[in-house]
Amino acid sequence: MNRMAAATSRSVETLGTALERVRCRRPVLIERMMGSLSVHGQLAPLVAVERKGTVEILDGFKRLAAAKRMGWPALVVSTTERDEAGQWATMLALNRGFQSMTELEEALVLREIAQTGLTQVQMAELVQRHKCWVSRRIGLLERLHPELVEAMKVGMLAPGVARRLLSLPPGNQLQIAAAARSAGLGPRDTELLVGLWQKARDPAVRQHLLADPRAALAQAYPELSPVDPRLTPQGQQLSRLLRLVAGVGPRLSRLLPPAEADRLILSKQIQEARRAVSQLATSLGSTESARSAGGSEEPGATATSSS
Repeated sequence: MNRMAAATSRSVETLGTALERVRCRRPVLIERMMGSLSVHGQLAPLVAVERKGTVEILDGFKRLAAAKRMGWPALVVSTTERDEAGQWATMLALNRGFQSMTELEEALVLREIAQTGLTQVQMAELVQRHKCWVSRRIGLLERLHPELVEAMKVGMLAPGVARRLLSLPPGNQLQIAAAARSAGLGPRDTELLVGLWQKARDPAVRQHLLADPRAALAQAYPELSPVDPRLTPQGQQLSRLLRLVAGVGPRLSRLLPPAEADRLILSKQIQEARRAVSQLATSLGSTESARSAGGSEEPGATATSSS
């Protein structure tokens, strides 16, 4: 049945949130909703399904959470009658086109529908989507570690970050997610970190990525690192390259000396690198000497001018 009842005021304490298990709690959105409710009040009713004597929210979880935190006693709710699969399809329909539901949340809803016994083709017909749309989202959920799914639900892991982890094996997903969370990485930086991890083969390099993700990203992608705005364009380029050299040096040291089987093959490259490093060291030394000389001349010049 698809009948929608008239909106009525209901106590927030009587509204069930069992269906919220498919949503990823994002505290910042609840804060925004609190601001909206404070200024505009409740602009639209919550939508709920009434089954077995209980009223379970289908749409409006952020409004309900915000209202509870603000101490509101009641909200306006419209109830509808749906079967098990129909309630989930309704949730998808209510959030279609507003970008209020992530791909992973859609996947969680589809998993609930699948548990009612429908095939993917039947699910596609029910939600009025192509079967490839259904298959891709279920695939996303199947490839993500269960612990990360739970972390998303409680707002500890951003869906955008989680999506960047899908190319990794489940065990590595946990490692990278923990490192990204401790470093406060967003989706783009997490994607870059995943790329570095996949390219790395040396355990020491991978440990460095986990221990200090931001330093590793700055070393690998100096062009993305912020630079001092006081620098000239040439100075900004020099700053990025200096960071790159400072990052590559320790990594090279950990790999030296090479294995005997590699020594002869790499001999020419090692000699070229040694000459380049020697020339760079000379240039850096000259720069330091010039700075020291300039600093020592300043007081002398001042003394001469004051005598």
